[in-house]
Amino acid sequence: MPRPHIDYLQSQALPWQLSPWSHLRGCQIKPLSRDPDSGAVSLIVRFPSGWSAAAPDGLGASEELFVLDGLLELDGCRYGQDCYGCFPAGWRHAVRSAADGAVALAFYDAEPVAGAGSVTPGAAGEASRADAFERRWTEDRTSLEVGANGQRWKLLHGDPARGAATLLISSPAHMHPPGWLGPQEIHGCAQEMFVLSGDVLCNAGRMASGAYVWRPPRVAHGPYGSRGGNLALLRTHGAALTTDYSAHELTLERTSDYQPVLPTELRTLLNHPWRAQRY
Repeated sequence: MPRPHIDYLQSQALPWQLSPWSHLRGCQIKPLSRDPDSGAVSLIVRFPSGWSAAAPDGLGASEELFVLDGLLELDGCRYGQDCYGCFPAGWRHAVRSAADGAVALAFYDAEPVAGAGSVTPGAAGEASRADAFERRWTEDRTSLEVGANGQRWKLLHGDPARGAATLLISSPAHMHPPGWLGPQEIHGCAQEMFVLSGDVLCNAGRMASGAYVWRPPRVAHGPYGSRGGNLALLRTHGAALTTDYSAHELTLERTSDYQPVLPTELRTLLNHPWRAQRY
């Protein structure tokens, strides 16, 4: 059974719960999506002030972290807001702490259970760190909207042309397809997106900061726009990022009711849709 299609939910509507994993003992989490077969999971983690934990044996999953707020210290490196870390399965952290607390996105490619042994620093699959502020923007010319509207990318990890990748994507204010009419995009890979700031206009509603999407391969989506611009974290899975376009075109509405695609266990969110406070 593949990971269910989510398009989209506002993470603010999800309740916090205690972490069931030893490497995040004492933390609160919001699971965003999970693969029922592999145990792979995407979540928000809230590290309490003064948090520290003894380094467990390596996890049985690779780990990606992107700090949303606060400061983490991992292996003697400081990870502040918009810093990213990637650690291979089996990696054992020497230092894990959050003196003043932190909130981060976390992604695991299997159930993150401790006890998988250890990876020696410098071995194949070495950990990587990136401060997103220090990465340069590049323009992507594979999308019809990108060339006309100035959408840009920052690569944090991997290679979207070869397979799994983690990127930041930025769209300018007042972005929309010409005449508010455009085709839908279809990608050969699964995609995952978390809106870090700004807004995304789509026909399922208006995504705000905290919006999350998991989209399986070959699912048509879009067109999109933005009133105030946006910054989002994008991850690709399973195949190269290629883009086809539908033969039909859809009109993008500036304002649409919240009409998401959600798995059964999340459909209660439809009864209490999250709304950003305007004033």
